[in-house]
Amino acid sequence: MATRSFDHLLPSTFEERGATVPFTTPILADSRVRKDWRDKLEIVIGQFSGGPGAIVIPWTAVGEMISLTTHDVLLHEEVMARRALDPYTVRMAALEVAKSGLAGPDVVEAATQCLAADEEAKALNQVVLILKVIEEAEPTQAKALMREITSPDGQERIRETLFAIADRLQLDAKAFDNRLSELGVATYAVGTAWSPSEGRLRKLVSRLGEFSASIADWASERLSEAADQAHFTVELANHTLKIATEVLRKFDALVGSPRSIVMEWDVKSGEVRGQATRLAWLVDGWEPLIETWTSAVAEAEQIAALESIVPRLPFIPAKEVDPDKDEKANNDLFGKKRRWVRMNEDWKTGEPDSELVHRLEMLKTRAT
Repeated sequence: MATRSFDHLLPSTFEERGATVPFTTPILADSRVRKDWRDKLEIVIGQFSGGPGAIVIPWTAVGEMISLTTHDVLLHEEVMARRALDPYTVRMAALEVAKSGLAGPDVVEAATQCLAADEEAKALNQVVLILKVIEEAEPTQAKALMREITSPDGQERIRETLFAIADRLQLDAKAFDNRLSELGVATYAVGTAWSPSEGRLRKLVSRLGEFSASIADWASERLSEAADQAHFTVELANHTLKIATEVLRKFDALVGSPRSIVMEWDVKSGEVRGQATRLAWLVDGWEPLIETWTSAVAEAEQIAALESIVPRLPFIPAKEVDPDKDEKANNDLFGKKRRWVRMNEDWKTGEPDSELVHRLEMLKTRAT
């Protein structure tokens, strides 16, 4: 069994950084899965030791080195079975395991609600895209059709209108419908700028802004190492927000005309998927940190939350930032991380801290 440590350097790409896996074993909190040079899965554990770096071990060796919770044994197996290497696939693996009940009935309910919310978001997003296509092609009919969208007759008229639009665009009706459906799947997690409900990733960007503002307000009233940690967290959150906002701007510009995407599908569909995927990677790892902070109420809890958050902060990989605009800020922020490292495992027994396990499980009930 081989283990590797690596220097305190930024990974090059999101894939090299890996996707966050929501383990409940504290030492594995926010560890990441990625593939190694042999195309096999490995895990990057950022809190394995008191040093500033991280430990990388083969995925199959995790159970040999660390005492896992029962939930995490199943999650470990599910990630491996799915070969989950991106935020979306890892999330689906985590939700599947959450439904097993090993982390408690509240987690089962939260996972069920998340999956139901995904289906609702897909349906709403599809409707929003269809109506936008009609609005672009038949602006006089769009409002009337929108009022009828919940009735069977109205839905049939919408379908007839879409087929008429496809005919005018010289596209096969079935191909037109398939492209719109694929566009819906590619965009629902972000959602459109004009949708009545924010997509999950767009909402997470908003929550990241609220998280940053909350910690900034907290730090402005204190002078301590915790305040320094808070300022550092705010810097990185704002840096991520800046880049995520630009990605959202590009995404919204692309999706603003779904009709043009359908017409130029071979080119524009890839661009849309690319921006949506990039946003998912940018916010990957932030949600559990937001939940850690929002669940802390008392002063001592907030200080402990910051001590837990700082070693787990997700830095943007070197090649994923604009070299002219963001590279220096990115490197400067990453250089500060070595100040604060904290372990969350009792190395005398090798067993997870039961209180931390419980807290991590509770955070899973607020997953989105």
